[in-house]
Amino acid sequence: MGVKSVLGDLQIVVERHSDVLRNNALPFRFLVVLRIIGFIVSYLHFARLLLWLHPYQLASIELWRIATSAFCGHNLLDVLWTVWCLHFGTNLVRLNNTNESLLKLYAITQGITTLAIVVFAYLTYIFFDSIKFFYIEPLVGMTPVCAAVMVLMKQFLPDTIVLATPFGRIKYAHLPFFSICVAFILALTKFIYFVSFLQIAIGVQVSWTYLRFYKPHETDEIYGDGSEHFTWASLFPSRTQLFFTLIGKVCFRSLARMGVCKRQVRHVDLNSLQSVAVGINLPALENSAKDSERRRQKALKELNERLNKTRKAEVANYGNWDDDENDEVPDVVISPVSNVHSSQPAPEAEKESMA
Repeated sequence: MGVKSVLGDLQIVVERHSDVLRNNALPFRFLVVLRIIGFIVSYLHFARLLLWLHPYQLASIELWRIATSAFCGHNLLDVLWTVWCLHFGTNLVRLNNTNESLLKLYAITQGITTLAIVVFAYLTYIFFDSIKFFYIEPLVGMTPVCAAVMVLMKQFLPDTIVLATPFGRIKYAHLPFFSICVAFILALTKFIYFVSFLQIAIGVQVSWTYLRFYKPHETDEIYGDGSEHFTWASLFPSRTQLFFTLIGKVCFRSLARMGVCKRQVRHVDLNSLQSVAVGINLPALENSAKDSERRRQKALKELNERLNKTRKAEVANYGNWDDDENDEVPDVVISPVSNVHSSQPAPEAEKESMA
């Protein structure tokens, strides 16, 4: 009984504070703390042997490394960027997202990116006999999550200026491509592993694909973000977007034929169009609406007649009623607007219009 009472009290506390846990930044602060702890622990040799991930280690089914490696790594630039993204970037995009949706996006991006790089390492080892990604460079850090934050900021504030430089203004829309370029330069200069550059590039693609096609909306059954400012070509500089638009269309059509992607189908409420589209000639919609209203009025008329007959039959059964009382028996009328029975006598004009 003691255990059941404790569990019951714990459930009550969780239910009372569930809104607080869902609406504050506590889960993301917890991720920051874990990343800092992983950064410190990564300087220990036994921790690297136990927690880090190399693609060849998955052959022995050491699956826990997929989760633990995300919080490990002793690169200071990686840690600082992760802390900035999880603190500032996440607090910014939380204005347009819930904690559940953000954590789901982070987990999907981190997991799919890690598995994609593992497959890439296996393929390079089999076909090119390269051991760089398969044995040497560790697959650590939360750089795919940081890439997802960059894509979220582009989606949320595409035209907001982040930094003004003598060479031009950097907007939030430029952050995904800018992070890929900076990571490539850092990888060439040996400041970060080259696999970290792959994590950022693949993470941008995975997070954009999920947000574009698969993220569910909370209020309706629409998936993804089909806005013009969030196309695949918009991830690249404006002068090259025409070229990447053609590539994106070819890739999307190929994936749609293979069944990987589906074309978005927008559902339009025709009733709402009648109130919005003022001055637009829609004869088919108007005729359909008139026919529906005519059938509705006819059904209401028949129902009124049946109710009045039933009412008069019931009155006739009571022989003790006076003639004056029988004359004052009201007709039952159903309002065509509210479909509610009315006890008021139906005027002659209304009866003629119903006829």
